[in-house]
Amino acid sequence: MAPGRWFELLSNNYEGRDTLGNPARLRVHTDNSVEVKYYDSKNSPVDKAAFSLTFDAGCEDGGGVSCAGGRKGPAQQFIGFMLYDRTWFDHDKFGLTLGGGAITNPGRYLVLVPPINGATAASGVAAAPDGNTTPYFTANPGDQFKAWDYSITFDYMPKQYITWRAEFDHRASDENYFVGNGGITPPGGNQGGAGSFVAGFQPNLVRQENRINLAMLIRL
Repeated sequence: MAPGRWFELLSNNYEGRDTLGNPARLRVHTDNSVEVKYYDSKNSPVDKAAFSLTFDAGCEDGGGVSCAGGRKGPAQQFIGFMLYDRTWFDHDKFGLTLGGGAITNPGRYLVLVPPINGATAASGVAAAPDGNTTPYFTANPGDQFKAWDYSITFDYMPKQYITWRAEFDHRASDENYFVGNGGITPPGGNQGGAGSFVAGFQPNLVRQENRINLAMLIRL
């Protein structure tokens, strides 16, 4: 919905049974965003300013889990938000974006499994309806996961089709999740089945990471 050039409201909603190996589990999600341009001036060093706010929520029910927890199984939910503000300067030649967000996802069904020893989202799914685990980072019903991040992005756009970008990102979680200096690949490379246990090997996962990204973006 876009009643004017300064405001947009977007909503995506989903319902389905897409848990691998567990057709009894129903997933429901809603993804909603509002975008607002709150400043626009052609005759000022500051050209434009806008922000976007996104809110996501959902849950899984059945097949050993429930939305609220109880006799049907552990609570399996997702709640998250993102808020970003962008300002353009000098006739759109420069841009500054500030923002961040947070999520909570008991059951970890939307959390990407760290690719330890080649693990993928599918490699940890067991045959049992309530089984979804990897030896180094579990994704069992009820397993807790909370994470948050913020970023600062500076863009230089000398032409409409090219952008030079420098960005700083900080990410954190309440579990060891991000790749530390010790890495997540066993000595000599991945071994055995994807994501399988390797005797004597322990991946280096940490609770936070900082990144500096430099990029050149070209639009053809």
